[in-house]
Amino acid sequence: MKIFQIVCLFAALAISPFALAKLAMPSGILGKVEASFDFCAKLNPQSAAKYAEKKKTFVRGATDQELAEARASKEYKEGYDAGTDEMGKEPKDEAKKMCAAALESK
Repeated sequence: MKIFQIVCLFAALAISPFALAKLAMPSGILGKVEASFDFCAKLNPQSAAKYAEKKKTFVRGATDQELAEARASKEYKEGYDAGTDEMGKEPKDEAKKMCAAALESK
């Protein structure tokens, strides 16, 4: 994934709490977003709780059942794996910048 695409993803995160009344995204996108937050939590363990909170905010309004179904889907798992792979290919310094930007978004 190009840096621009990752920045766009995190920009979407900034507005998503206002747009979501329930899980209103494809499971593959949810997988990529959650993979990004998990990657950032591993890259920056001292901020892991903040990334976990961002994940909760991102899916605010979705029911536990909706989340469980989405996370059990093939599309979610493929998106999660792709997100993890893409973030892992970024230079560490760039990944740290992207992760820091994700925490700064509201």
